[in-house]
Amino acid sequence: MATERLLEIFALLARRERDGGNGGLLCSVAAEFLGLDGASIALLPDSGRMTSLCTSNEVAAALLNIEVTIGEGPSSDACHSDEAVRVDRLADVQDERWLAFAPLAIAKGVQGVFAFPIFIGAARLGVLTLFRWEPGALSEQQEADAYLMASVIARAVLDLQAGAPRGSLATQLERESHFDFTVHQAAGMVAVQGSMGVSDAMVALRAHAFATDQGLSALAANVVDRRIRYDSNDGNWYDTLGDNA
Repeated sequence: MATERLLEIFALLARRERDGGNGGLLCSVAAEFLGLDGASIALLPDSGRMTSLCTSNEVAAALLNIEVTIGEGPSSDACHSDEAVRVDRLADVQDERWLAFAPLAIAKGVQGVFAFPIFIGAARLGVLTLFRWEPGALSEQQEADAYLMASVIARAVLDLQAGAPRGSLATQLERESHFDFTVHQAAGMVAVQGSMGVSDAMVALRAHAFATDQGLSALAANVVDRRIRYDSNDGNWYDTLGDNA
């Protein structure tokens, strides 16, 4: 049975490729194969910070961006606990971990979220996260398929990563992780502007993105393009015309 399902995954991947699929086809195939409404794949490099590999649609991208911005949610939990995270009905979540994520996800129409760690042996590579518009648990088949899909993703990541220096991402993966690398570039610039460490600069970026209700990637792009800068003298953010950002 598992072999047949694996062949189905490979057939879907081949079909998507023939139809002009790009690096995001792993996410699109994951959502289609499990019969869910969206999927994202985040990697966990040696830095310990989640890096977006791909998303299947705009809502999946928004959910992952929310997690990267506020530092909480199913992907984050699965990445750092090494255990699958299953929430059948977000409206019922009472856990203080997701006080920010849950209402933001619900506002986008998401009712159920499911996250599965991506492993090769003992090596943790990242997380596959899926969502559905309607509440409800995964079936036994969907649960098994999620683990199978995670194993396919793990092999694909290792193939793409082969030959890259330890602690870095291969060029093919870097292209699919653009927003996260932009964020790290922006953090480096803010670190210089604010005379602080890169970790503190990352915290400052996330806090400002959340406070101003914008995506972390959008803020980072503005910083990299020098449309927004951080002033260490007063701790405020300014656009290039000198107004508060």
